[in-house]
Amino acid sequence: MEQVINAIVLGSCYCLFALGLSLTWGTLNVLNLAHGAVFMFSAFTCYLITQRLNAHIPLWVLAIIAMAVGAILELALDVGVFRPIRRRAKTLRDAELAMLIASIGAATIPVTIAQQVTVDSPFSITSTAITTREFHFGGVYVTTIEIVIVAVTLAATIALALWLQRTRNGRALRALAVDTDTSGLMGISQGRLSALALVFSGASAGIAGVFLAIFLDSLTPESGQDLLLKAFAAVVIGGVGSVWGTLVGAMILASGETLVSATTSGTWTDAVSFALIIIILLVMPSGLFRRLRVDRT
Repeated sequence: MEQVINAIVLGSCYCLFALGLSLTWGTLNVLNLAHGAVFMFSAFTCYLITQRLNAHIPLWVLAIIAMAVGAILELALDVGVFRPIRRRAKTLRDAELAMLIASIGAATIPVTIAQQVTVDSPFSITSTAITTREFHFGGVYVTTIEIVIVAVTLAATIALALWLQRTRNGRALRALAVDTDTSGLMGISQGRLSALALVFSGASAGIAGVFLAIFLDSLTPESGQDLLLKAFAAVVIGGVGSVWGTLVGAMILASGETLVSATTSGTWTDAVSFALIIIILLVMPSGLFRRLRVDRT
């Protein structure tokens, strides 16, 4: 039962991180490979604040700081890189490829900064203000941090799903995913919605960084790139653009990793997890929650 709790908490961290990737990829057709660097640098900023300034900061304050850092980084990426590329690219396909390559280059900047400061060694977020209590439920121990991680993930997933389905901006963002040109003729601002989507993407990556750093005790400057592959897999398993699919995909991936780690030495964790992904995609190439797309003439 303890392993089930670990899988749920780990899957929640994966989901928080992958939600932003799924949103930008599914609605804006932007595969942002700098997402992992944003995740890492948000946690790294909190590490600097708690360690270098010797500040005892509560978890909720660290979460807000990480969300703000992630949102600012992704917004800067959109305004400084993605928008100029969209304006200058001749075709949509050229723009998507150029943004993909540009995001790879942008990711090296925060990673290099973290490597220089930490001398390429692991870092952890520790603060005496972060208190952990344990609750006992029928032989299973659950900590307050684990409860917070799962609760925040569920809240973020539900809020994003409702926002996309019920709000005007959410419906406009979904319209962009279907037809960018027609959406523009109807008065939908791609630039404004793109910034809004990337701000959410950065905020979710930031809070995931703090949570995972506390849950795993440490991160490295390269942790974001390693997690990016897993988030990519979770999004593909669930179906690109599906909010609930991302949650299910993250839980499947985390469950596979936890099971392998508990029954083996852990060496085969990634291999078995991604073998499971391949099997699922062979059966359902579009993911578990495929979106029905209708093209009208």
